[in-house]
Amino acid sequence: MFRFAISILLGLAALPAAAAGDPTAVATTALHKLAPNAKIESVTPSPLAGFYAVVADGHPLYVSTDGKYLIDGRVFDVDSRRNVMDDALSGVRKQALASIPESKRITFAPPNPKYRVTVFTDPDCPYCREFHKQIADYNKLGIAVDYVLFPLSIHPGADKLSQTVWCSKDRNTAFNEALEGKTLAPKTCANPIAEITSVANAIGVNGTPGIFADDGTQLGGYVPPAQLAQRLQEMAKAKPAP
Repeated sequence: MFRFAISILLGLAALPAAAAGDPTAVATTALHKLAPNAKIESVTPSPLAGFYAVVADGHPLYVSTDGKYLIDGRVFDVDSRRNVMDDALSGVRKQALASIPESKRITFAPPNPKYRVTVFTDPDCPYCREFHKQIADYNKLGIAVDYVLFPLSIHPGADKLSQTVWCSKDRNTAFNEALEGKTLAPKTCANPIAEITSVANAIGVNGTPGIFADDGTQLGGYVPPAQLAQRLQEMAKAKPAP
């Protein structure tokens, strides 16, 4: 995973003249002086004057329009008290989440959901288990939960357990049993776990549970039902009218 050890601003050498004026070229040339193998995923305008918002290897950055400076870290809008660095990554996350079809998710949903979240989950993760213990409460609050299996390497055997869940005839029941700590008979089949892991790595998911709204906003790790419903309600109110 691409990471920098830069906290505020890092001066860079001047860019070649050929790169001047082309946002992607400016960002790429500047970034590759620090991380030659970094993959640029997007370059867009930013709310910070004189900087481009850049996403590279699932990590948000700001690169100055002259290519001389790079910001890696959190940049806060004081009035709204939010980290504007997340804005650049939201678009990439939204696109990545949309690339995961319904057929590669395990869904627990009420009849007429008000909200929908994607949750990257590991059946051996304690906080994932705590989250799922309350799945009925999330559903009662109108939240549909789409789980995608993302076993972590720090949990030996989680990959095989995730595969068993996916390959079960009734995935929801198998998922319930796995999260309850029950022993499941091992199963194998074609599964989307490697694909989900690739998506998770691309958008910077490095822990579970990882909760995301459909617009790409990361809502946190474990978030209690009432708190998650409140956050989703606030986001819905903040959306501009169609």
